[in-house]
Amino acid sequence: MKDILDKYICRIEGHGYLKLSYEHAKVQLVIDEGERLFEKLLIGRPYSDVPFITARICGVCPTAHTLASINALENAFGVEINKDIERLRKVLLTGQIIQSHALHFFFLAAPDYIGLDNALELADKKPEVFKVALALKEIGDDIVRTIGGRQVHPVTPQVGGFTKKFDKKDLQDLKKRIEGNMHFALEALDLAGKFKYPNFGLKTQNFAITNWENYAFLNGKITSNTGLKTDIQNYELNIKEKVLEYSSAKHATHNKESFMVGALSRVNLQENKLNLKAKKAVHNFKNIKFPSHNPFHINLAQAIEIVHFMEEAVQCLDTLINGRALILKSPYKVKASSAAGAIEAPRGTLYHYYEIDNKGIIKDCDIITPTVQNLEDIEKNAEYILKNTKDLPEDERYHLLEMLVRAYDPCITCSVH
Repeated sequence: MKDILDKYICRIEGHGYLKLSYEHAKVQLVIDEGERLFEKLLIGRPYSDVPFITARICGVCPTAHTLASINALENAFGVEINKDIERLRKVLLTGQIIQSHALHFFFLAAPDYIGLDNALELADKKPEVFKVALALKEIGDDIVRTIGGRQVHPVTPQVGGFTKKFDKKDLQDLKKRIEGNMHFALEALDLAGKFKYPNFGLKTQNFAITNWENYAFLNGKITSNTGLKTDIQNYELNIKEKVLEYSSAKHATHNKESFMVGALSRVNLQENKLNLKAKKAVHNFKNIKFPSHNPFHINLAQAIEIVHFMEEAVQCLDTLINGRALILKSPYKVKASSAAGAIEAPRGTLYHYYEIDNKGIIKDCDIITPTVQNLEDIEKNAEYILKNTKDLPEDERYHLLEMLVRAYDPCITCSVH
């Protein structure tokens, strides 16, 4: 490409920069962090080590990797977990999503919309916004710490259930803390609804796991807005990874085309299943309707999900508190087997696949992260923006591209796992 500009993008997780040609509207998002080879690292290890090792792929979304790995291993062993385990895992995953969304929305994306140069200015220049950001990040941390044992790299989830017994008073106290912070979530959503988002909308494929019952994020089928609906075990048939010479992260495509995963895809596919407060707020938006094909609306979708998942946590905890004594272990037998598992991580669908021998040793492993699935779509939308902003100065066009990359909330650490 000609007219190349190399410059690290600020306010994203990890190191990446854009190579682009303004003249030809060509963009490459270069990920230049070294590959970390977790998939090879797991081979030869006992299955019980997997949730703890994969959590170290990322310090932003370790709980997601823990639960995705457990999901895959339970599918391989044919484990049937009960509703108590499922609800507690849902609460744990809501905490992970709230943690991540609050961090990204307020400290990485919001400065673009509220007139700040960087996140460090938030406390001094927008103390009222900083207060909301801190409260939501803390409640997300609190959820993960209470259920997962600590706020980063959880220790209580295991194949077949949990290692810990939960006191219902602790669950009741957690529920009250979440309810007491709900107004902060609604304030965040109100703020997000007032942002002036760049108006670009290139129609793309939206992917997420869905089910008939609720706003899916712990189990379901691979679903798209183009008619795909298939079992998680068919993930390799529908999502193809490729290696590019300019990036240390793979790109994923479906039928050789880009697609989007994450908060906006989930809202686009499941808006009608949002919890009450989130659904009501969405219906009150005057100028934004879903499904939306504007990738800048990912940030709005994150704010919607913070409200939704706080409601979800309260509902799950209420059922757990008012039910019988919790049963948090399901029996299973280790056997030679293989299976995939998938959950909705903050940035989108996360796939783990394992092949295990009859002694429980990992023989093969495959992990496809949300950022890997989004990279092709980021480049496609970046080129679309360049093609439609030829009348703007180059610095404004470049700023739009930076905002676009930030909107997708890429986790580069995960992408080079």
